[in-house]
Amino acid sequence: MNSTTARPLNVSYLVMGLVFLGIAGTWALHETGVVDGADVEWLVPLSLVVAGILGLVAFATRGVRGRRTQADAALDSYDNDSTYDSYDTNDGETR
Repeated sequence: MNSTTARPLNVSYLVMGLVFLGIAGTWALHETGVVDGADVEWLVPLSLVVAGILGLVAFATRGVRGRRTQADAALDSYDNDSTYDSYDTNDGETR
């Protein structure tokens, strides 16, 4: 099964992943000596704020994109001729 399908974006997974990356990145910067203890005090909250903002943006774009595709799908269902059974009007019988 090699079919690729687009899965919906799970915003909570995105935000938690970004929070983890922010905390891990802050820890790595602190351990390597790039930032000191005073800088960590603003890096952790900054990573939380950035993760929250990106989560809100992802949630908003998913909502707009989801509504548009549902409306398009509703309109497309009227255009689909394959939902009706085809029948032959010249079946050879007369009434």
